[in-house]
Amino acid sequence: MAKIKELDSLITDNVEFNAIIDKIKELLKNGSQKEAILIKGNKVIKNHEIYWALKYLGVKYVAVSESDEIVNVSLEFLGFYDEISDPGIRVYNNTLELIEKDKPTPLVKLNGIINDKKIGIWGKLEWYNPFSLSIKDRTAWYIILNNLDKINNKEKIIEATSANTGISLSAISSILGKKAKIFMPISSPDYADKMLKIYGSEIIREGNSTNDLIEKVKKIAEEENAFVPDQFSNIFNVLVHLRYTAKELDYQAIYGKLRLKGIFASMGTGGHIAGLLLYFHNKNKGIKIIGVQPEENSAIPGIKKQDFNKWWDIKESPDKIFSVSYDEAIDMIIKTARNNGIIPGISGGAVLAGIKKAYEEGILEEGDYVCVIPDNGIKYLDEIYEKINT
Repeated sequence: MAKIKELDSLITDNVEFNAIIDKIKELLKNGSQKEAILIKGNKVIKNHEIYWALKYLGVKYVAVSESDEIVNVSLEFLGFYDEISDPGIRVYNNTLELIEKDKPTPLVKLNGIINDKKIGIWGKLEWYNPFSLSIKDRTAWYIILNNLDKINNKEKIIEATSANTGISLSAISSILGKKAKIFMPISSPDYADKMLKIYGSEIIREGNSTNDLIEKVKKIAEEENAFVPDQFSNIFNVLVHLRYTAKELDYQAIYGKLRLKGIFASMGTGGHIAGLLLYFHNKNKGIKIIGVQPEENSAIPGIKKQDFNKWWDIKESPDKIFSVSYDEAIDMIIKTARNNGIIPGISGGAVLAGIKKAYEEGILEEGDYVCVIPDNGIKYLDEIYEKINT
């Protein structure tokens, strides 16, 4: 007979990610675990892919049996929302525990973005992450967490980044007692150097984009006995947003009684929008996931045009993509600040400009929409202020 056990009490073998991702989709579509995990003692002997899929979805419990057995246990019963539902009194033993447990980040209704009472615009404020004040804390923390065995024997952590991921990795490296060496393109914002130096990291500025640095970083890592998180292809960059960012939004929409119709997100590495796609396209296909990218010949910090031939191997892509200019992004930052008293970063301004374009094109139906705001505008005050004075 099937029993319920804590997932972390079980021992299992590793499984290929393709099998895990397919099982994640199946679990989200069903909303429940349909097959028991076959165990002997605390050892998983069959359905390893179900174990890993449930682990990456962040459930606390699993249904197990000592014989093949069909079950029908809801994900919610298995503690699906437990880790993101209530941070309680928010007292933590260290800052790594802070990034892990201080969830969810706030979701707040924004006024003055568009003038239509039938459409609600909500901002998911990712600058509440503590290290870089950005969504990239999630990526950096989860990649490091799931590679600690590899990092222990390395002298340093090396990464190519446009800014925020490098800052997050530098903070975490400091906590772990490791050195960090961060490669950034010449175009990266100036605030990054200041934060990286405060964290004690070595900074290398060269190239026109992170794409120019990726292979060089890997080569230098081999020479210097360093770990490369490789945010651009590391699947944990997607899985962290599946387990946390997307699930938080789902739970917050339920709790806030939102009529959620769509989520707008910028695209840099593509990690957080890929996690949103993997989650919502399988759990609730009616919720559209819309990408935002820079217009041709327009540079926006932290986001770029995507090559979907090299997209994450999740077999999901955005329902629609809007291109916006740098000036449109800055204009929406100012508009948001003057209507709501908060200052999004430039990529957040781009996301808000994207939803404004979607409204102007008449594709938003009555209901609620979420804009994922990656970081805070305090890092870009010079750029924003310059636009006000021109």
